Amino acid sequence: MKKYIGKTATAIIPYPNNTLLLIKRNTCPFINYWALPGGRMEPNETSAQTILREVKEETGLDVVVVDVLGDYVERGVDGGVVYEYFPTCFVVQVVGGELRKQDSEIQDIQLFSIDALPRPLAFEHEKMIEDYVHAKRRESLI
Repeated sequence: MKKYIGKTATAIIPYPNNTLLLIKRNTCPFINYWALPGGRMEPNETSAQTILREVKEETGLDVVVVDVLGDYVERGVDGGVVYEYFPTCFVVQVVGGELRKQDSEIQDIQLFSIDALPRPLAFEHEKMIEDYVHAKRRESLI
């Protein structure tokens, strides 16, 4: 049985009209799931450095960190694969680059309305998006 374990970083990339950028990977254990951009930390890399690198590699976009949504735990077994990830979820803003999908790892990349997210979403990504939406609603009430 394959095991995927480690510290990761994930990005919520908001666009106008309450849309978010999601990707579909060709890599295990994310096959057939829509997900937020992100990936595993490299040695001697902070989670903030990881998310900047991963977003650029996966989408071609240059981003800056706007906020840290929080730390999450993703554990389970899917298709004979054991995963135990510890992602930090960031909210980022696009500051440059050109949106393109990485040929080797990414199957698809699309904008989706927060009100019409595709299914299935990977692991805790739905929870991360829910937390983001709740935080945005709190901000608008202040």
